[in-house]
Amino acid sequence: MFIGHYAIGFGLKRAEPKLSLGTLILGATLLDILFGIFVLTGVEHARIVPGASAAAPFEFYDYPISHSALGALVWSLTGFLVYWLWPGKDRTQRKRPATILALAIFSHYVLDVISHTPDMSLLGNSSLKLGLSLWNSLPATIAVEAALFFAGIVLYLLARRELRPAAKYGLAALVIILSASFLGGSFGPPPPNMTVIGFTLTAGQAAYIAFAYWIDKT
Repeated sequence: MFIGHYAIGFGLKRAEPKLSLGTLILGATLLDILFGIFVLTGVEHARIVPGASAAAPFEFYDYPISHSALGALVWSLTGFLVYWLWPGKDRTQRKRPATILALAIFSHYVLDVISHTPDMSLLGNSSLKLGLSLWNSLPATIAVEAALFFAGIVLYLLARRELRPAAKYGLAALVIILSASFLGGSFGPPPPNMTVIGFTLTAGQAAYIAFAYWIDKT
């Protein structure tokens, strides 16, 4: 998944308006950001294999810290605790948004199980690996991700009924950029190497998240 993860960030704004769109997208994409960091530092590994699936030219063979079910649970709990224990307001008012953030984080594993070929481990590289292989069909991948993305945007707009003009234009720009990136990745040539992927998953997504914070604040 790509824009499907962003859809979760948009959609959960309806469930918990207190959370910034930037925070929700950070949660929904956290596992990929971590994977990008781990790829750049040599902790986790994947390779580019053109034709590995119809929608994604990647073979993920070593990423249990960021993308196992156990890892996702640990990162979800970490996100919950960081938000809940952050210095400031009454912590009793933060349990619900902290829970929603944790759900956003764990949703990444669920969506990746749907899209990936069986490479999503439960506990680690030697454990059972799940994957429903949506990526084996490019039309199905585009249809599912587009439907999720549209639903997420609608839910976000329902949560934020009044947007200033700057926020409207910013939201439209973010939607267009994400859509173009998704289609470019789907139909364009494979990336040259995993280092580029690592930078895209870290610096690239950090830019999207910062933009989302600005939109929600505006």
